Amino acid sequence: MKTEGIFYVAPNKVELREFEIGDPDLYQVQLELKATAICAWDQALYKGILPAGTTYPFLHGHEGVGIIRKVGARVKGYKEGDLVTTMGDNAALWGHYANVGPAAISLLKPDVTDYEHWQAEPVSCVMNGVDWCRVQSGDRIAIIGTGFMGLLLVQGLVQTPAAEVIAIEPNPDRLALAAQFGATQTINPLTEKGKAAMQALAERPVDIVVETAGTQVAFDQHYAILRKQGKLCIFAWHKDGKRMVDLGAWHMSGYEVGNASPSISPNFARIFARAVSLMEKGVYDLKPLVTHVSSPEDAPKLFEIAAHQSDGYIKGVVRW
Repeated sequence: MKTEGIFYVAPNKVELREFEIGDPDLYQVQLELKATAICAWDQALYKGILPAGTTYPFLHGHEGVGIIRKVGARVKGYKEGDLVTTMGDNAALWGHYANVGPAAISLLKPDVTDYEHWQAEPVSCVMNGVDWCRVQSGDRIAIIGTGFMGLLLVQGLVQTPAAEVIAIEPNPDRLALAAQFGATQTINPLTEKGKAAMQALAERPVDIVVETAGTQVAFDQHYAILRKQGKLCIFAWHKDGKRMVDLGAWHMSGYEVGNASPSISPNFARIFARAVSLMEKGVYDLKPLVTHVSSPEDAPKLFEIAAHQSDGYIKGVVRW
């Protein structure tokens, strides 16, 4: 059948276009998307940072909420009309309709109508990162960078037995949200007060650093504030180029370094299946973080805002 989707057509340009989608196969369901979210990967693609071999135009998207309209003959546990949150195992959730496997969906309560607040894929990534940190009672944790994912990490890490969760971020509005979510200390490293606070951390280093900023300057902050034998959790996806690392400093300090990507999980689908229950419980709450919601027709404007992090942007969602 014919449907519409938001296609990447050139660097810094997306368009709503018509395309043809077939029926789901025996092991898939077909979703009518109700909401699709912009993630950091989408922002990179928008800027023209593409995987090798990618050509325009193309359809992407992997954070969605939708209603099941068709069910493959060998799919169990789901039926037409179920409302689900989904991750894009076929990376095509910028289509109004998409076919996905059952491992990529998780049921939502049927009375949910604020679809933009039920994107479980980023929550799953954060849960994976929190699990990797293996927080011990009394640990002191610093999060470098409190964008959307960093703020979700604050929400998750304050639920652990950590003694302190410290947010480091130059944006004062995002620091205010980190404090609202339970961060025990917030630091703007660009202010004089923040520089003094960073020096205090250097004198009394933390047990765990979670790097979520994705820039060389922010990444380098860990050398000064992480204790010997501490854990460095590289959560950010550094998509825009290579990074310099002081392996000598890592060696002499005995850091335990982890790449907290979904790829390290032996069963990311299981984490995804568990995310909704924690969202329902309020451990992870997207309501304060979704700052921009648009129609599909206004998607080009939304992508431009997301790419430049303007207008107080934290997270953007298209509602179909």
